[in-house]
Amino acid sequence: MNRLTRSIGAVGVSLLFAGSLAGCGGSSDSAGTASAGPMDASKANLPKTEADVNGTIDKSKVKKSLVVGVDNPYYLFHHDIEVALSKGYFKEFGIDTVEIKTIEDPLPPLIGGSLDLALYDTDTAIAAARKGDQNLRFLSVYLGGEANVLGVGKGINSGADLRGKTITGGQFGSRNDAIIRQLLRDNGVEPDRDVKIVSTGGQSNERLQAVITGTVDGASIQLRHRTVLEKAGGKVLFEETREVPQSGWSATKLLQESPETVTAFLAATLKARQFITDQANKEEVLTIMRAKKFDIPTEYADAYAAENAPAYHVSDGGFKPADMEKFIGDQIAYKTVPEGTDWRQYTYLLPLWRAQKALGLPLNPALADM
Repeated sequence: MNRLTRSIGAVGVSLLFAGSLAGCGGSSDSAGTASAGPMDASKANLPKTEADVNGTIDKSKVKKSLVVGVDNPYYLFHHDIEVALSKGYFKEFGIDTVEIKTIEDPLPPLIGGSLDLALYDTDTAIAAARKGDQNLRFLSVYLGGEANVLGVGKGINSGADLRGKTITGGQFGSRNDAIIRQLLRDNGVEPDRDVKIVSTGGQSNERLQAVITGTVDGASIQLRHRTVLEKAGGKVLFEETREVPQSGWSATKLLQESPETVTAFLAATLKARQFITDQANKEEVLTIMRAKKFDIPTEYADAYAAENAPAYHVSDGGFKPADMEKFIGDQIAYKTVPEGTDWRQYTYLLPLWRAQKALGLPLNPALADM
């Protein structure tokens, strides 16, 4: 995912946001009311300089209990919250409890109001905002790297061996489906001519098992699956990695009712992420997550350095605008995002900038880059 840059003057026009949100420059949260409607961007107190960003979180305005949705049961998508709870980071910013609900698609309950925030695919959230919920906003990147990996079963050692075989990238129309097709083309294999592409549900763990059991001959899998697949007699045939702001946090009702809470949530989880991406803390993080009953076999633990690298599990929650521009452009081409979508219109970065400033981190994206 990649991006183009625009002048700071464009921020006031393109970063539209729902509700009367707290201004960057002051500590006031008085406009964050549930009754507020979409705000005229000309009235928005958006930051023009870093000095305008208020890094002080008023805990008296923070909601004490939150319910958030995550689409993946793998520990990587839960450990920011569990570590923040374990180490007291949420309480530091005024939040007492956070309940995580694992839901295959957390956007409907987020839009319906039963979730406060959702961790989900960036493009899907932006597309949902464009198509329906005008108050939904993408807030911060969670995973900023993408590994496009084709795992195959026994006896497949080259692109030529794939001819006539069955491959899945997950559900038709998903990003995984699109990028596995591109990976095949990049390696001289034409989808739907040289191989049979099938649609399957579930996450990457289910696709791995489908390869191991022979249900399919190859599938889009994750880096952590390499050792497991090799022990079963398979292998990674093709792979590529790139910077892509593929998933992150979004909010709608909470952003209108209590923008201070959104900032507090991001500050606590980013503080946890700073701890997690410090490789010296690997064993403590894994101990916390195993105590929470997450299944982390040795093969998955061995992938910790790759999956929790600061550029992959983005340590500051930010992104390069050019990467986002490229990503959303690709998704428009894949028809998963409506034609003409301007991602800036459905992205609201003030809570992220405030959280970064609260933690003493540089603002990312930089104001000048937006």
